Amino acid sequence: MSGILRRSWRPSLSWARSASRLTPRALNNVQILCTHVGAGSGGRSSGEVLRSPPEDIPYTVKGLKHISIAVPDLATAAEHYRCVLGAQVSAPVDQLEEGVKVVYVKLPNVAIELLHPVEASSTVAKFLEKNPSGGIHHLCFAVDDLNSASRYIEDLGVERMKNDHLLNQQQPALNLHPKDTMGVHVQLQQAN
Repeated sequence: MSGILRRSWRPSLSWARSASRLTPRALNNVQILCTHVGAGSGGRSSGEVLRSPPEDIPYTVKGLKHISIAVPDLATAAEHYRCVLGAQVSAPVDQLEEGVKVVYVKLPNVAIELLHPVEASSTVAKFLEKNPSGGIHHLCFAVDDLNSASRYIEDLGVERMKNDHLLNQQQPALNLHPKDTMGVHVQLQQAN
């Protein structure tokens, strides 16, 4: 399992007022744990043991499939990734059912989709209204069994977005609402 586990301690206002009286040694005793677990670590890093997922989850997340970034200017964003990061970029591709144009950015360990709206009613257009400079629109994870994931997530009561594409034969996707995924739009797609 790869990722970052953070347990941070946030002082109360009364503690913050008295912090100036603490010695440097006392400040060092404040526990802040930030552990990175790398591949092949067996769930251990720096002696800390991470909790395994519940055994009844009927699907497995295979990895990060892509990161989608909404951009106000598709050509400028594509050139940025090509010239600054040395990435390969595709020509713009229309995805009319989504109301966007997409440029695919290929990097060695992850794919990036640059999204630009072609319809004012698209979710990307609405995202750019709130975030005019652009930003991360969603994270997409590959799962081994999308139908099992869909049933399991529904049973948990996690809200799905209205733009689910489970019936899309080319690329079915399950979109989880950001309010139930800590503010991040998460998309699940069937692993290839």
